[in-house]
Amino acid sequence: MASDPELISQLLDHLEDVRGRLSAPRRARLDGLIKDLQDAGGDMAAIGELAVELRIELQLAGLPEDHPVRRALPTGTRLNPAFPVVDWGDVIARLQPEDLRRVIHRRLLAAPAYRLDEVEGHDDPDLIRLERADGVVQVPAFQFRERRPRALVLRINRLLEADEDPWGVAGWWLGPNAWLGSVPAELLDKPREPDLMLAARALVEGP
Repeated sequence: MASDPELISQLLDHLEDVRGRLSAPRRARLDGLIKDLQDAGGDMAAIGELAVELRIELQLAGLPEDHPVRRALPTGTRLNPAFPVVDWGDVIARLQPEDLRRVIHRRLLAAPAYRLDEVEGHDDPDLIRLERADGVVQVPAFQFRERRPRALVLRINRLLEADEDPWGVAGWWLGPNAWLGSVPAELLDKPREPDLMLAARALVEGP
């Protein structure tokens, strides 16, 4: 199994190629994570959370299966010659479920979103609503077209019971999906949009 230092080594060796495959927001996010890791020094708690986020971002990059960085997932060498060698795998292993949940929630909250008062139909029970630590509720932007709820998204949210598990359903929309070979939200308004309901049904019905 690859180590996290190996993943980072491969990432740096192929950084421009990886960056060229990303959308502008994801490219900025990746650049920010690399800088944060460089600045983390010996703060093991910060390094652990950042390493998890780096894995998540690279999973979301949709790299080809034979790409060196994809092959190194889920676990990369130091970020630069001055950066200390860290047993990344051990750091990750020490993360508690609550740590991982916090990392995932932060990623989901960082995705494009609206406040409730910025969209139409904000009281629809099938909308995913995510509450921030400050109590503000936001609704992920992929659910809307011109700030109106997308009917297909609402149907899928209802099928996946977003009212019971908004974080889990947001993760389904915004994370890599093996059945689709893509991130579901990125297929909206694309030729493969009809596959989204098929994928949701496959998840609910199981093998």
